Parts: sequence; structure tokens; C-alpha cells
Amino acid sequence: MPDKSFAVSIEPEVLIWARESIGMEPKDVVKEIKKITTTTIENWEKGKANPTFSQLERLAFIYKRPITAFLLPTPPKEPSFPTDYRTLPSEKKKPLHPKTHLAIRKARRFQYSTIELMKELDEPIQKLSLRASLSDNPEELAEKIRGQLGVKGFPVSFTTDTALEEWIKILEKNGILVFQISITQNKEIRGLSLVDEDVPVVILKRSDEPSAKIFTLFHEFAHLLLREGGICDLKEDETQNIERFCNRFAGAFLAPKDKLLNHPIVKANEKLKEWPDHILKDIAQDFKVSPEVILRRLLILGLTTKEYYHSKHEEWKSKYKEPFGGRGKKNEIKICIQERGKKYVSMVFGAYEQNKIDNISAADYLGVTLDKISKVKEAI
Repeated sequence: MPDKSFAVSIEPEVLIWARESIGMEPKDVVKEIKKITTTTIENWEKGKANPTFSQLERLAFIYKRPITAFLLPTPPKEPSFPTDYRTLPSEKKKPLHPKTHLAIRKARRFQYSTIELMKELDEPIQKLSLRASLSDNPEELAEKIRGQLGVKGFPVSFTTDTALEEWIKILEKNGILVFQISITQNKEIRGLSLVDEDVPVVILKRSDEPSAKIFTLFHEFAHLLLREGGICDLKEDETQNIERFCNRFAGAFLAPKDKLLNHPIVKANEKLKEWPDHILKDIAQDFKVSPEVILRRLLILGLTTKEYYHSKHEEWKSKYKEPFGGRGKKNEIKICIQERGKKYVSMVFGAYEQNKIDNISAADYLGVTLDKISKVKEAI
């Protein structure tokens, strides 16, 4: 066995970057490496000492970086971290878990890979031209954006799953990437958006119900329109002007004022102030959103009271259970397509079929083994 006890000289700034890029403090790192203390980590990061090659291997595993990254003369330039818009009180707000940092890094990797594939296919990068401002009226903006996207509404016969796929397809046609990634440790996070590259990104929480994903999709779309990407729980408080705007836009986009007021169930019950669950559910089914989204829209349109809305909100919150993904065997093909999106996967096969990339590169882009490539293609 080769001796790995020799010290490796690493620039302190690179060590700090690698640790912070996974969202860890020195005290978190020492739990993963035997016989070191926080002082050891701090000395490495101050240039007072160097880790051994064996310790460096362990750091590379913990920080999820290749060893070669630690040999850089300076930290690589990376886009700024998305703004954290979570509304939990400071005493309850947990730091972002390393797995959440990894989820964001994964989305960045897919984003960069998409740009690579576009160049391979000689496809022009379609920058998002649509814009919004917090001074805009969300109702009017939603109507305007629906028109610019050519949206006339989905048939009632659509399932919620189909509606989600169609909404994603519309945004993808307009230069937005949509990834569905597992976020298990910071359970309050509903979605994320990245705006600092040529191809903007919406990240949906893969375990959420389709109707919840649809609302998150357009909440994050509003962030992209504002050019204000972030990490969101979709809740609001007095200080969250951006979150309030994005929620209002998403509701107005998915359940437009005229369509909602003219819905037969709403017209038949327009004198109600306290809307029973079964009625809200029937209306929500037609718009492919949750009953709470409909009740919130009815509140905005003056058809219910703040007291009733807040009582129902608390009731639904107390009953909410995180969707259970199960412990059985995961569907690798389905996850591959959900995570990357059909547009990304189609581009991989386009590049492969045009001999721009080989099968090894295709498997790498898709994150599957070589024998699974044909199964992914069949699934899309």
C-alpha cells in the first residue's frame, strides 16, 4: 500500500472555497475525519499547516470535489449563491444542508452542460427576453405574459401530470430550463431559480405533488422575470415583497381573474364567503392547482375573508405530510428524465445521433451507465 502520509501544499483560499461550497463549518468537517480538531482545519485554512494526502482524499470526498480542484492556485470563479428567501424565524431557520448545496451544484452542472450541448449542436442560446418589475401589477403582468407565451388555457380533461409537462414545455420553448431535483434535508424549500447565466433555470422539488410543482414553477418563473433568483419556501411575511409578488403572479397566471370569476362553480356560489373543501377541490382540479391557491385567489378577488383564508391555511398546514418517496428500488430512467428535463435529454440524443458526442459522453451527460442509454431514449 502506497504511503499517503506526506503533506500536500494547498492554497488556504482554495480550502476555504471547497468547504464553503458544500455549506460546512470546520466543526462539521472534524466529525468526518479521524484525529483532527477544528484548530487543525483552521490552521490548514490559514496556511499554517498542510493536510496529508490521505486527509486530502478525505476532504475531496466530504466536499464532493476532485482532488485536482485542491491543487488550483486560486478558487475558481463561480456564480454567486442564490438569495435565500426562506421566511422561517431566525431561531428556526436551519442553515442550508450540504445536500441542498449539492442539489444547487447539480443544477449548475446541468445548466453548464446544456450550454455545452447547444454549442455542439450549433443552436443559438435563446436568452429570456421577458422582464418584470416589482412596480408591475401582478394581475396585469400575468395576463400580458400569458399572451406573449401564447397561452390560452389547458383543456379540463388534462391530468395534473400532463398539465405540468405542458407548462414545462412552454417555458423550455422560451429558453428556460426546468430541473426536478431531490431536496430532502431542508424540507421547507419548495423551489429555486438561477438567473446568472445565459440559460436561466427553475428547480422544482422532485418529491412534491404535481399541483404544487405547477405553482412553484410559476413562482420561480416570476423570479426569473424579475432577474432575482433565489431559494424559496413560497411563504410570505411583511418584509418579503419579492415573494409576495411572485405568489401573486403565479396565482394570477394559473387562475386568471376572468376565467376564475366566470367558472360555473364560482358563479353558482359567488355569494359564499366560506368555501367548503369539496367545492374548492373541484375548482382547483380544473385549473390544475391546489385548493389553497384557489382560496387565495378568491381572497384577492374579494370572494372570501382574510379570517376564513387564514383559518383554512392553518388547517391545511397542520394536515400536510411530506410526500413519501418510498424505500423501494428507484426508477433510474424516470429520475434521469425528471432531473434533467426532456429538452436537455433530447439535446443529448441530438448530439449523439449527429456524432457530436460518443456513447461514453452521452452516458455522462445523462448520468447513467452505457446499457441504460437506449432505455432513456425509449422513455422520452
